[in-house]
Amino acid sequence: MPTRSKGSAGAGAPKAEWAARSDQPRRSVFRNYAPAGPSNGRRDGDPAAPSDSANEARSPFSSSAAAREGTRRVADAGLARTLLHQFLARAFDDPGIETWAWLTSTDTHAAVLAAVYSLEPGSPALEISAATLIARLRRDGFESYQMAYVTAFGHAARGDCPLNEIEYGDLGADPLFQPHRLADLAAFYRAFGLEVAAAAAERPDHIGMELEFMSVLAAKEAYARVHGLDEDRCVLCRDAQKKFLREHLGRWAPAFARRLARAATDDALAALAEFMRDFILAECARFNLPPGSEDLLLRPVDEAAENLCASCGLNQLPPGAAAPAM
Repeated sequence: MPTRSKGSAGAGAPKAEWAARSDQPRRSVFRNYAPAGPSNGRRDGDPAAPSDSANEARSPFSSSAAAREGTRRVADAGLARTLLHQFLARAFDDPGIETWAWLTSTDTHAAVLAAVYSLEPGSPALEISAATLIARLRRDGFESYQMAYVTAFGHAARGDCPLNEIEYGDLGADPLFQPHRLADLAAFYRAFGLEVAAAAAERPDHIGMELEFMSVLAAKEAYARVHGLDEDRCVLCRDAQKKFLREHLGRWAPAFARRLARAATDDALAALAEFMRDFILAECARFNLPPGSEDLLLRPVDEAAENLCASCGLNQLPPGAAAPAM
């Protein structure tokens, strides 16, 4: 993304591009969406694909469509939010050497800090937690981080700190609460033309997938504003973000972050939890929404279902993974 960082971002704000470059761009869990990366351009013959609007939102703001300062500021914030949601989505991938190299690179660090400083209104708590996280993401910390990740999340969807939304809250909910919630998530994704990749291991309610979906919506809104598209498209994207935060990500992510901060045995993982918490709180404030309770409990365990799963081999999958097709 060739977009410049804002000069008014604050003292010490990195003068770096927001889009962190990587030789190994993150694999999107959505089959027809290409995250930020130098090789992710427009696909000829597929002008309506979500990747077009998301990727082209990274155009320079010197275009005539973004001449007005108010439009530029809103679009800048949209691009910053796109990057931060993508960063968090990738951070919650099952940790590997390539992912760790990207998370700890100086380009990624500069991009994250520039994006945080560019958000308006500024959030001192978010800026502090971002700086703390960047300081703790060190190249030589991979083994400690990987061990802490496995300890916190285990090898099954249900552990002390689940990565999946339907494990949280609504203790007295209807038995159909979980399938209804998963169906609602799938409907959100389909409504914006997104198809879950066949190779994606995550369930629709995985924290990484929900974060990536928010990055898509933020990118679409930024694209619409940069290119002067009709206001209805901008309103549609903003309404979708607000609804998704209220009904899904903003409802359970604060509780997830609090559990992770307590469970983390590595400083970088604990800092990641605090940064995500502060970012989600800032997102809710941006849309005038009350965030979900950090004390949200886990749903009761169905012992019969747990015993059945223990014998079917699903507990050998990565944390939060979906069952393979039969």
